[in-house]
Amino acid sequence: MERLRRALRGTDRALAPALPVGEAMHPVALACVIALVVNDWVLKPWLHDALTGKLSDVAGLAFAPLALSAAIGLVLHAAARAGVRVDPSLGWRRLLACIAATALGFTLVKVCPPARELASHVLGHGARFAADWTDLLCLPALAIALWIGRDELRRVPLGRPAAIHRLGRPAGIALLDTLWAGADGDQIGELAVAIECWDVPAIDAWLRER
Repeated sequence: MERLRRALRGTDRALAPALPVGEAMHPVALACVIALVVNDWVLKPWLHDALTGKLSDVAGLAFAPLALSAAIGLVLHAAARAGVRVDPSLGWRRLLACIAATALGFTLVKVCPPARELASHVLGHGARFAADWTDLLCLPALAIALWIGRDELRRVPLGRPAAIHRLGRPAGIALLDTLWAGADGDQIGELAVAIECWDVPAIDAWLRER
C-alpha cells in the first residue's frame, strides 16, 4: 500500500513542485471512485435496492471533499503560476472546510426539496437525488476523507516547500499543520531548516522519502 501510495502521489521537488492533488490520488480515494462508478452503472440497475444507494452515498462522501480540495488546489496552482501570492498546497483549514461543505451540501440535498432540484439542474444529464433522510446515516463516511487528508498533511502536502520559499513565510510556522497530522517533529525540523536555507538538494532528498 505504501509503495502504491507514493507512486500515485508522485514526487514533489523544490524547483518543480508537483500538482497539489495528493489527497485525491490516495489509493482509498481512487477505490471510492471505482466503487461509485461500478455501483451506479452496474449494481444499481441490476439490484435496485437500498444497499446500493447507501454504497453510493458512502463512496461519494468519502471522495467528494478530496475532489473539491484538489480542484481548489489546481485553481490556486494556476493562480500562483500567474504570479498571485497564494499557497496552493493542502492545509488543514482547506481540508476541514471541504469536509464541512460536503456535509452541508449532502444534508441540504437530502432534506430540502429546493436544494435537491437545484443540484439536479446543475448536474443535468437526468441526475436525480432520492429524498431519503436515512441517507444522513452515511455522513460518518466523511471520516475517511479526514483520514486521507491527514495522511497527505503528514507527508507534507505537494507544493508546500516551494510555496513557503516563494511567499517568504517562516518554514517552521508554515509546517505546523503537518505536526497536527502526526508528522515527526524532528524530521519536519530538518525540512524547515533546509527550506530556510533553500538547500534544494536537501529538500528534494527529504521529499523523495515521502
